[in-house]
Amino acid sequence: MNVLVTGIDGFVGSHLAEALLSDPKIQVCGTAFGPRLSDKPTLFHPGIRFVPTDVTNFEQVQKAIVSFMPSKVFHLAGQAFVPVSFENPVSTFKTNVEGTLNVLEAVRRYTKSEGRPCSTLVISSGEVYGGGPEERLSIDETTPLRPGNPYAASKACADLIAQQYRSSFGIDVVVARPFNHLGPRQSELFVGSSLARQIAEMKLGRREQKLLVGNLDPQRDFTDVRDVVRAYIKILEQPRKHPVYNVCSGRAISIRSIVDFLCERSGLKVQIVVDPGRQRRDEIPKITGSAARLHDETGWAPTIPLEKTLADLLEYWETRLRGER
Repeated sequence: MNVLVTGIDGFVGSHLAEALLSDPKIQVCGTAFGPRLSDKPTLFHPGIRFVPTDVTNFEQVQKAIVSFMPSKVFHLAGQAFVPVSFENPVSTFKTNVEGTLNVLEAVRRYTKSEGRPCSTLVISSGEVYGGGPEERLSIDETTPLRPGNPYAASKACADLIAQQYRSSFGIDVVVARPFNHLGPRQSELFVGSSLARQIAEMKLGRREQKLLVGNLDPQRDFTDVRDVVRAYIKILEQPRKHPVYNVCSGRAISIRSIVDFLCERSGLKVQIVVDPGRQRRDEIPKITGSAARLHDETGWAPTIPLEKTLADLLEYWETRLRGER
C-alpha cells in the first residue's frame, strides 16, 4: 500500500513516517518544500521516496499524487507557529488554506480519473476552538470554532474546506484536530522544546543557568507526538463515520509544571527569568480537549506519560547539541 505524507520533513511528519514504516506492507512517499531539503539531515529510512513539493503549487501537488498513486494521504504540510502568523498572515493563509485546497483537489481529480480509492487525513488544530465556551469542562468536536489568531483562522478555513469536500464531492477525507503535542525533534520555536533546549545548553556548559520563560500560568492539553501519529494512523485504518476527530490527552498541564520537571531532571540550580518577548498576546488561561469520539470509535488513548516525553525531549537536545560542537 502506498502512503503519501505531505510535510514529511517536519517534526510530526518524521514521527509519522517512522510509525508507518513499522508496517512492512506500506511504501511511504513524502513531500517536502524543496529549498529546505538540502539544509536538513535525513531522518528517515533510505527506502522512503521524497518528492520536493510546494503545496501552494497545484501542478506540483498533482504530479506527486499521480506519480505515487497513494491509497492514503496524510496532509501535514503547513505553517504551524502562531507568532509567525501575526508577522505574516498572508503567507500563513496561502500555505495552510491554499495548500490544503490543492491537496484535496488533486486527490479528487486523481480518484475520479483513476477510479482508485484514496483516504485523506487533513491535520487541523485544537487552536480552531479558541478557548472554548467557559462553561464546558473540555472541548469536544461540537464546540463552535472561535479562532483567536491568524494561524488558528487559517486552520479553521482548511478544516471547513476539507469537510465541504467530503460532503459535496464524496471523497474520503477526515479532519484531525490535535491539541498541543511534544516530543523529540520539535522546533525550539515551541515552548516545551525551547525550555528543553535551554536546559540542555546549561547542562553542557554553553549557557548561564538562567531559564528565559514567558507566562507560566496557562494550562494546555499536551500529548506525546508518538501518540499523536498513532491516532492519525488509527483514523485512516477504516472509513470513519464522523468528519472530525480531536486528538488530545484530556487533561491540562501548566507550563510551570513543565519548567519544574525539566529543572528537577537537570539537577541544576536554575534561575527563572521572565522574558516579555516570550509572552503571547491574549493568552487563554486553560484549554482541555476531549478525545472521547476517537476513543469510542478506534480504542485510541495516549499511552506515553508526560514525564517520559519531557525526558526524551531533553535527551534529544543534549544529543543534538553535542553533535553540533
